[in-house]
Amino acid sequence: MIYQTKFARRMMDLFLDPTLKGAKTSELFEQLREAIVSGRLAAGDRVPATREVAGQLAVSRSTVTTVYGRLAAEGYIEGRAGAGSYVSPGLSSASLSPHQPAALKPVVRAASSTVQWALSGFDETPPRFDLRTGRPDPALFPLADWRRCMTTAMQTAPGGYVNPAGLPALRRALAQWVGRSRAVEATADQVIVTSGAQQGIDLVSRLLVAPGQAVAVEDPGYPPVAALLAASGVDVLPVPVDSEGIVVDQIPTRARLVYTTPSHQAPMGVTMSMARRRELLHFAERHDVGLIEDDYDSEYRHVDRPLEPLHRLDRHGRVIYVGTFSKTLSPSLRLGFIVLPQSLAAPAIALRSLIDWQPPATVQATLLRFIVDGHLERYLRRTRKIYSERHHIVIDFVREAVDAGLLVAPYPSYAGLHVTALLPPDRDEATVREAARTDGIALGNFELCWQQPNAPAGLIIGFGATPTADLPVALAALRQVLRKQAGGSPT
Repeated sequence: MIYQTKFARRMMDLFLDPTLKGAKTSELFEQLREAIVSGRLAAGDRVPATREVAGQLAVSRSTVTTVYGRLAAEGYIEGRAGAGSYVSPGLSSASLSPHQPAALKPVVRAASSTVQWALSGFDETPPRFDLRTGRPDPALFPLADWRRCMTTAMQTAPGGYVNPAGLPALRRALAQWVGRSRAVEATADQVIVTSGAQQGIDLVSRLLVAPGQAVAVEDPGYPPVAALLAASGVDVLPVPVDSEGIVVDQIPTRARLVYTTPSHQAPMGVTMSMARRRELLHFAERHDVGLIEDDYDSEYRHVDRPLEPLHRLDRHGRVIYVGTFSKTLSPSLRLGFIVLPQSLAAPAIALRSLIDWQPPATVQATLLRFIVDGHLERYLRRTRKIYSERHHIVIDFVREAVDAGLLVAPYPSYAGLHVTALLPPDRDEATVREAARTDGIALGNFELCWQQPNAPAGLIIGFGATPTADLPVALAALRQVLRKQAGGSPT
């Protein structure tokens, strides 16, 4: 027998085995107690009348009355004159929940550094100044245009499953757009729509690398990618980065795949030189290696024109191009894409269908309309100007801090939504970050970007999420923190 009723505004099922003889009272008590302890019934929720429960469960009213009396005696519920019974206020599910033994053990564990990186993006209290990396300004999101496009997409009710590679019309639009904006030559059947760049990288690595094989990553680099590869049983090989990008002659030849961010190295910010790009492509061809080109924010170039992407220079089908809308529109949309060589497209689509099948079709249809109607290109033109102004403000701050001995001159950085600078050798990054946090300033975590031990200390200064008018104030506050850490006057 299943009993379902409203507890306040909640729906909850109770189950009584009709074959139970003499144990119905205990069974009903335990189910209600567990619902309160677990939080399914919250403090203040109204408990249905005994007559109602008895009728639904086909038990005597005295059985239910006995259960309610015991719950009240043990402090789980309380009666209110003329108003019925309610879950007692002040109960904490954390303090009441019984210990549950850990019966199952994970085979794969995400590195603790990955947990730190992931959780650093969430605050119960937002910081006064958010200078973390990879965060577009939510105030710039084109809400009115996006809403109109979504309204158009919802003119018909959502249908069934769609192509695992994405809506065909969106794949065509993405192929055309990436060709115009980034000179990536692709047909629609080479494009797969993903839930952000991370899913695209996961898909490619599953497709090309078996557990126990090796993937080379930039060091320093983007922490979630190295952690993802390690969690999947891949041997992660860190490769140093210099002012021209990943150092190709230090890539181990046993690597089956190389992950790189040539347009705006994450986190150092350098742009891979043309000579280094050709060297990397030659290495890939000579050693039968695949290349993942993560072009996560090259829409925002602040000084010079972008160099040709690896994908355009590739003549042997070695490069998988990864793009995302997390840094331009919003990470909450979970929209990205990959451009694959023709030989990998069909196997990748088949594999994608086994993972999560597709991103939400309505969001895909909204993005399609957003691109086709020209909103994306207009939005990017507008935000480029805004982010370029912020980039110049941060660059000026870094130069002044270098002159004052508070920072070490960084590699040149001409793109994206962050600038990275090193700290003097006697400074501790974690101490600086914590002091900044105490002053209401959230910074990126440079320390987590390294694979090698005893890496140099530095600061990642993001400027995407801080309004232009507030940025000088935020940087002035950061300058105070750096001066204090240097032992000088804070003024």
